[in-house]
Amino acid sequence: MTKSIKETLVSGKLARLIPVVADSKKEERATASLLASFMVVPAFASDVLSDLGASMGKRTVVEGYTEVCFKAADKTKNCRPDGLIIVTSGSKIWTALIEAKTGNAIHTKEQVETYLDLARAHGINAVITLSNQYAITPRHHPIVLAKQKTKHVDVFHYSWLSLISKAVLITDNKKVEDPEQAYILSELVRYYRHESSGVTHFTRMDGAWKNVCTAILQNAPLSKSSSDVTAAIVSWQQLLKYLALDLSMKIGQPVALHLSRTQANELELKFQEDCDSLVQQHCLSAALDIPNAAAKLTIHADFVRRTLNFSMKLDAPKDRTRATASVNWFTRQLKGKKNIEDLVLRANWPRRRPDTAAPLVDLFEKPELLVPEGASDTPSSFEITRVVDLMSRFKGAQTFVEDASHNITAFYHDVGQHLSRWVAKAPKIKEKAAEQPTIPTIMSGVTEISEIEDSPSPESVEQTKRSFLGRMLNV
Repeated sequence: MTKSIKETLVSGKLARLIPVVADSKKEERATASLLASFMVVPAFASDVLSDLGASMGKRTVVEGYTEVCFKAADKTKNCRPDGLIIVTSGSKIWTALIEAKTGNAIHTKEQVETYLDLARAHGINAVITLSNQYAITPRHHPIVLAKQKTKHVDVFHYSWLSLISKAVLITDNKKVEDPEQAYILSELVRYYRHESSGVTHFTRMDGAWKNVCTAILQNAPLSKSSSDVTAAIVSWQQLLKYLALDLSMKIGQPVALHLSRTQANELELKFQEDCDSLVQQHCLSAALDIPNAAAKLTIHADFVRRTLNFSMKLDAPKDRTRATASVNWFTRQLKGKKNIEDLVLRANWPRRRPDTAAPLVDLFEKPELLVPEGASDTPSSFEITRVVDLMSRFKGAQTFVEDASHNITAFYHDVGQHLSRWVAKAPKIKEKAAEQPTIPTIMSGVTEISEIEDSPSPESVEQTKRSFLGRMLNV
């Protein structure tokens, strides 16, 4: 433990992989096992902590402590963080306080801000909160905190499921070569997945979700500053993060919520955009980035129609001259696949021509159904869509989550994993229609001419060559 931090501690215990604490202290057990895993599985620690600003390398040393208590005489004297992380990389030292919640317990604004004060008082770089709440990214904290509190200390949030997801991806992709480390990581995942750990999945939307659905169906006015709208958006964004993590573990690759650069930098922008969309258009949309997939997977919730739409949009091939050939390029990718009867293919056309759409199964034999009359262009892009009518299940706090989770996985299984984006073929060397005569060939012809002359003089041969060469170059 670094001397500066050690001098400010009243107490602190080295984190244990199998902590000896009361069964009721689920938060302490979960935190201790996590920090101990960081210390013995460098790949896991690096994957989690490097995103937060810690400098990680081959010689990095990670230390984890639990039941820490700091010397303090101000309002932070009764603060007892669940853990402390110290990351040492050469002369660089990065530290963070850990505050964990399990089950349905959530952090409060006052509690997190008090830990931020404690961190600043002792020169600690960050505060990390852990709970069953979800955040779009670790920097998008589920609690709105005072800006002056985070001016000098960073604050991050991880859901327990996001940590499970990282551990699963590391083991599935064989990033841990040491068998003992791989075993420890697999045991951590097994423990977190057991109900006794206090780690739970996202299973319910907030009660405000039903209130918003009812208000929209009754044409009641909505305000983006109302508590029901903000609570519904919080649930929606937590659901999106859960769907991304769940799909990550199912495909063995990191799936992330798609954010623009501005949205990633401005933490409140995505939230405000979702509020505006819900209030003004009565719908919510988002997209998931899936590694090596042909396109983003978009999910669209329509509160009026009570439907969930899942879609992927691909650029049409640029090397087709007929529209039907372009349609066939797309439909061949899904021909013969199962569970595609409810899919609709939409074509986007250039020159402000209206979009066209038709059932995918009809286009296998009649691609012309997607081509408008008189069209001479080829489509600019294709969008494949599945519309799921949830009816009354749309406003159910639990049923909406169940249906969203099941159907996004089904859509990627039935459609997304089979699609490939169009890639231009490599250019080929052009074959010349008629080879132009080369200089050696020309001179050969001149030589032949000179040979049939009767004892030509050297001056006559040279003059003939120049004359013949001049005529050939002027052609």
